[in-house]
Amino acid sequence: MDRTLDQVPNPKGDGAAPFDVFYRAQYPDTVRLAHALTGSVEAAEDVAQEAFARILGRTDGLQSPGGYLRTTVVNLCRDRERRRRREPRMSAPSADRTTLSLGASELVDVLLRLPYRQRAVLVLRYWGDWSEVEIAEALGCRSGTVKTLASRGLARLRREIAP
Repeated sequence: MDRTLDQVPNPKGDGAAPFDVFYRAQYPDTVRLAHALTGSVEAAEDVAQEAFARILGRTDGLQSPGGYLRTTVVNLCRDRERRRRREPRMSAPSADRTTLSLGASELVDVLLRLPYRQRAVLVLRYWGDWSEVEIAEALGCRSGTVKTLASRGLARLRREIAP
């Protein structure tokens, strides 16, 4: 359950401002989500920092700062993917496997080759445990579209990974 920033407990009791406590608590999960969507540790850290910068001035009126932060991360990753597609392609994207502990590098490669929306739906549904409604809101589409994107993404994963 998300809370307003004033309701976030400070486990260290060090008198830190509510946003500082929120930042320390949310940063690791925010970077992991962005990394799963971008496939790059550097890009994930950039996205996380930008997301926190955007939420900093808007925290007073938010009922769910964690939800707003996650949606901001998804939107920033989508924008980054759009920019990447517009740029001339010099080399194929690859995951930074130094921090991934998946053990199935071919899965990561195939996941990174999926169109962004299919990849986002699969990551948010299976890694982030988001509902179809939450994913639809974050991606700006209908829940039926989320189901279609998930179905197509899973079908492609099965085709490319199955022997």
